[in-house]
Amino acid sequence: MKAKRIVSILLTGSMLLSLLPVSALAAAPVFDAPAQTTVKKAAPLVQEADASRSTEEEAATRSSRDLDAENGTAESFSIQLNAEGKPESSGDGTHWYYSAASGCWLYNGVFALQPSSEAEAESALQATLYIIKDAEFNSGTVGKRANNEGTISDGTFQREVYNYGTISNGTFQWEVTNEGTISSGIFQRRVYNYEIISDGTFQGDVRNYGTISGGTFEEAVGVYASSRTEAKIEGGTFEKDMTLANDDAPITISDGLFNGAVVDVGCASPLSITGGLFTQAVNVSSITDPSNLQITGGYFVNKPIVPEGSDIAFTTVSDQGGRTFQVPVNDGFSENGYKTLYVPHGMSERQANPITVKTDTALIDCLADDVSIMGTDKVQLNDDGSYTIEVYQPTSIVLVTAEPTPDDPGELDPAFSSGAAALGVVLGTAGLGYITYAHISSLYLYYTLPGGFIPSTRQELANVLWTTAGKPDPVSTALYTDIPADNIEQQKAARWCVEQGLLSDHGATFGPDTKVTNARIIRAWNSLKKVPVPITN
Repeated sequence: MKAKRIVSILLTGSMLLSLLPVSALAAAPVFDAPAQTTVKKAAPLVQEADASRSTEEEAATRSSRDLDAENGTAESFSIQLNAEGKPESSGDGTHWYYSAASGCWLYNGVFALQPSSEAEAESALQATLYIIKDAEFNSGTVGKRANNEGTISDGTFQREVYNYGTISNGTFQWEVTNEGTISSGIFQRRVYNYEIISDGTFQGDVRNYGTISGGTFEEAVGVYASSRTEAKIEGGTFEKDMTLANDDAPITISDGLFNGAVVDVGCASPLSITGGLFTQAVNVSSITDPSNLQITGGYFVNKPIVPEGSDIAFTTVSDQGGRTFQVPVNDGFSENGYKTLYVPHGMSERQANPITVKTDTALIDCLADDVSIMGTDKVQLNDDGSYTIEVYQPTSIVLVTAEPTPDDPGELDPAFSSGAAALGVVLGTAGLGYITYAHISSLYLYYTLPGGFIPSTRQELANVLWTTAGKPDPVSTALYTDIPADNIEQQKAARWCVEQGLLSDHGATFGPDTKVTNARIIRAWNSLKKVPVPITN
């Protein structure tokens, strides 16, 4: 009879229904970059061009070039190369100019190189290339040195490049010295960075004297601050070791994913770490003056090694259930989840260091040295579903997260199974699939649980299970801190269910108001049947 009643209700319901390892430090970058003054001399300004050009001709060239730039009327030019890889003409003198003595100069416009179609012709430009402020190079292969004060938006560069403008794309097969901006591109050999790298793929080692805010770095990176110029790491993915050294200027690391070791090899000025995710060793113990080191942020898989006498201390962050959590990195969240991380703690509650975590399931409690701080201003839920937690001086932060909904919530009882089978015959597979699991499981619980009452919280579920078992006394008389002490029946219900393994607790707390799913209720109900107590329904 019960199965027939279920089929009848399901039929009615169907009509209503409509996610450099450290050992390689010997090969780590050595700070031997060329002097910037020398580099500058290698890139003469436009006024140092072919001296044979008259003052009047040069003035006219500049006037026309500046006018085009102001009006935004830059033209596109294709420079035809001969079989030797040299421009076939000397240019118009206004937008571009070439001479064997001074090289190829791009003044104003967007330029591409067109190699000769002759058999066995040289495909790359065989002249030094100068890209001036109002010029853009966007196609072709350059076989000699290039000096850029304008924009490189694409192309292949077989020899060294000195950049004082912008590189937004391209393939660079030789060393690059950057005193401008690199926002994209593939760099196959060493890069000396004195200004800004915001993106790109770097296949050779990098010597950074400026700012790195993004990019993927496949080889070792050396960071060196000198001449009173701060060196910064503000983002990026670093696959190999990073070495740090400074003399009279600070180094700051505020973000980035560090998949290699981070080691100081001589820091005589301040080093500050305020953010980033460090998956390998961080060793800054050779800093002779501990006051030069500040670690006020970041997430560390291994506890950093700091100088003797440093007052920097760390807190572990872990999930009580062994589940993983994500942390912020590179303007997003880590691809990998972590079960335990180290974070620096603040000096006091007034000087707390905030951390942000994104848990796999809902955060139902947060323990600082086994004391709940959930529900206080120390734990805040963010709009993106992450949580910001203030870490002051505890030795551990334990995240208590809800149990995930299982794919298989447990077997339904035979009466319901036969009813569902009968319904499948009536509706067919498509019709039965249209009835969602949520509706089916709700109907099952309605006819299975006493009085048809379906719990919505953990406390309600504990009450149903405990009452159904005849309200036995638990072994322990300890009280949960998040259930009113004078509500003895709720205390007993929660404690007894935990002792029987029907539900879990979180030490001193139970989480009575946490929502429960139908799958969780079914699993607990099936587990109750295995407890040696009489069940009243």
